[in-house]
Amino acid sequence: MSRIKAFLIFSLSLFLFTANAQEKKKTPDYTKEGYVKAIVINYKVENCGFLIELNDKAKTKLAPEKLADDFKKDKLKIWVKYSIAKKQPMGTCMAGQLCEIIDIKKRK
Repeated sequence: MSRIKAFLIFSLSLFLFTANAQEKKKTPDYTKEGYVKAIVINYKVENCGFLIELNDKAKTKLAPEKLADDFKKDKLKIWVKYSIAKKQPMGTCMAGQLCEIIDIKKRK
């Protein structure tokens, strides 16, 4: 009887281990796909509104042309793929570079 219990415990452990490994494989590597880590910040200075702060040494700030309402949350961690606008128009917000969001995803 104890052999059966040991076998069942071993089988269950093996199943849980492989299920967890499969789950980790499903998480894509966003950096390889061209995304960068960033956070959304509510930048109240200079009438900027919501900016994207990149996770780099300079803490580069981007002013997105359009940002979906789902992402307008202060301190929201995101993955972002963007392109800098070739012409930086004069505006009221001088804190960040104008950019176009190509794709954006919430980060855990």
